[in-house]
Amino acid sequence: IDMARAVLAQTGRNVSGLPRHEIASQFLRAHSTSDFPYILAHVANKRMQRQYAENVPSYARWARRAPNAPYFKTISVLQLANNPALSLKVEGAEVTYGTVSEKREQYTIATYARGLAVTREMIVNDDLRAFDRAITGFAGSARRLENSLVYQQLTANGNMSDGVALFHSTHANLSTGATTALDATNAAAALAAARKLLRKQTGMAGEILNLTPRYIIVPAALEQTAYQFTSANYTPSTPGSVNEFRAGGRTALEPIVDPVLDSYSTTSWYLAGDGMACDTIEYCWLDGAEGVWLESEPGFDMDGMKLKARLDFGAKAADHRGLFKNGGA
Repeated sequence: IDMARAVLAQTGRNVSGLPRHEIASQFLRAHSTSDFPYILAHVANKRMQRQYAENVPSYARWARRAPNAPYFKTISVLQLANNPALSLKVEGAEVTYGTVSEKREQYTIATYARGLAVTREMIVNDDLRAFDRAITGFAGSARRLENSLVYQQLTANGNMSDGVALFHSTHANLSTGATTALDATNAAAALAAARKLLRKQTGMAGEILNLTPRYIIVPAALEQTAYQFTSANYTPSTPGSVNEFRAGGRTALEPIVDPVLDSYSTTSWYLAGDGMACDTIEYCWLDGAEGVWLESEPGFDMDGMKLKARLDFGAKAADHRGLFKNGGA
């Protein structure tokens, strides 16, 4: 309302003493030649971007951010095998040459959008922060969508480029059964077995990768167990009870809790390696459009203006080797 009053005054209208609803009506009748829609959209965008930046979802703590995509074409995640092992060279013999194999995972950026009509009623009732809540709601919904898309890579268990599901016995990164549930009785044994599988993962040239887990990703149903078992306050009663997955341990795990996983399973849990040491899930935005953005236009068939929030985002499992799934009990 204050911005509308200022814009109307600049156009020569006398708005002194006018009630809020009359200012809103005069603005809407004059908005075709007014800068008000653009001013309002600019302020809304700044407010939404600030809220978006402050609302960081859990996926950003463990998934790997890729460089922004320059276009909507297919993105290829290229993986090269380690250099071939050195071989014995006897005196006078020629140096032999090896090859480096490669594979790629592919995905695309998708666009997600939703519109909002800013009506005369919303402008008049701005003292109730209706407009502000609507705008910041876009920031929250965009973050929730990103979070869901990343975790869908885990729960959907789609096929990788080799035609095998992300979590599969062929990939040596899947364990199921009641004996491996994440509880006080089985947690130590289950985590030790998972760590062993990650250690023994092999690269495309058959080399031992010796990976270690960095994060334990659980639904809200397993939050208490995950935090208790990784707590630095854990005190073993015997040397055989030392828990090296605790904070400060040799293979310490950082718990990642997200209720998005509960709708899929309340018992399944996951391990992920450090994204700097191995590929896991990667995500990115469209270049120049990172985050959620607003566009606006004056309303033609209503008293108000139209806003459209847009998000260009994509996520994909880049490699199976740094991930592990346990189906739980």
